[in-house]
Amino acid sequence: MSAIPDSRKAGPIVLGHGDTIRTAACTILGAIHAHLTANLDAALDGRNSEGVHQVRVALRRFRALTGLLRRDSPNVVLDGASGHARTLAHALNGARNWDVFMNTTLPGLGALAHVGVDAPGVLGPLAVPLREGAAGEARAALDGAEARQFLYLLEQMIDGAVWITPLPAAVQETLDEPAADFAARHLTRLHRKANRQGRDLALLTAEERHRLRLTLKKLRYTAEFFESLHAPGTGAAPYIRRLSRLQDVLGMDSDVLTTRALLSRIGESAPGPDIQHTLGAVAGFLCCRQAATQDRTYSRWRKFRRQSVFWRA
Repeated sequence: MSAIPDSRKAGPIVLGHGDTIRTAACTILGAIHAHLTANLDAALDGRNSEGVHQVRVALRRFRALTGLLRRDSPNVVLDGASGHARTLAHALNGARNWDVFMNTTLPGLGALAHVGVDAPGVLGPLAVPLREGAAGEARAALDGAEARQFLYLLEQMIDGAVWITPLPAAVQETLDEPAADFAARHLTRLHRKANRQGRDLALLTAEERHRLRLTLKKLRYTAEFFESLHAPGTGAAPYIRRLSRLQDVLGMDSDVLTTRALLSRIGESAPGPDIQHTLGAVAGFLCCRQAATQDRTYSRWRKFRRQSVFWRA
């Protein structure tokens, strides 16, 4: 049997203090391309579940960057590329959700054994074919025409010509603005948006908390893109760390909703009173665990709000 391909997390992005938007965007695109291609073999192979996850992260980072650029100036090339990335990411969602369920959620349900429920033993075998089906869909997407087209376009975008040349001359000139000013403008916007959306956090609906989580994700990617423009000691690392910790606890809400959907799939594939009893016990356990994290969520939200920003607004 061949060796299991390695996966790789995104590396730091190094920008020059005199970089323009044009130069910085091309550097970030190159880093995203390197991150994505470094994980394709692992994602296609399927035995290292981190490969699919890292490809999804690369696609999200690409969409975050193009979202910033498109907000300042509409661009049909970026629109199309972002659409390809969204389609690919959607095709990978099922595989990633089942990977998390098998590797993280199920082992965490061992505590139910104290009340006579063997959740991993009952649900694990039932989840295997569903996971394999989702993994097959992910491999087909990554090996398909849409993925090839996106990868080709992403590689062509690195030098800037393919997405900058079609722009009107006046718009092209705006890309010569200092990247630091561009970063500060968007970081300020996203930071304020997050604070506005998270006001009265305890009263937010699940959908409102989801929108907050998406804003925080965009804020984090933007901070990571442009962190190197700021001198060490300016607070970038603490800011990103607190932002990441807040994302983690808010992500538990999303994980519970996703797990409920997966449990429903299992119930549909194997109906029966014993299975339904186990599914009910798991659903109740997850709700209790989610409620138990609320104090930690509010604590991390308060710490994030007190954290100084690292850019000049």
